[in-house]
Amino acid sequence: MTKQTYRHLIIEGIKGLPVEPLVEIVDYIYFVRKRALQPQAFEEELQNTLLNAELRQLSRDEEFHLEKEFEN
Repeated sequence: MTKQTYRHLIIEGIKGLPVEPLVEIVDYIYFVRKRALQPQAFEEELQNTLLNAELRQLSRDEEFHLEKEFEN
């Protein structure tokens, strides 16, 4: 398929959709765009997101451990 064919399919596919799915589509488009056009920035953002999630989990685990340790 050509680039024009894909563009046509995308436009036809979103016609008539309510706002909520359109918001999701826009989010996805910018996600894919960044991944394709700025792979280094995308990778850094992904690594930062994963690191932050891991640190939050570690903090929750430590809090749980302390609560159990001083429960009595």
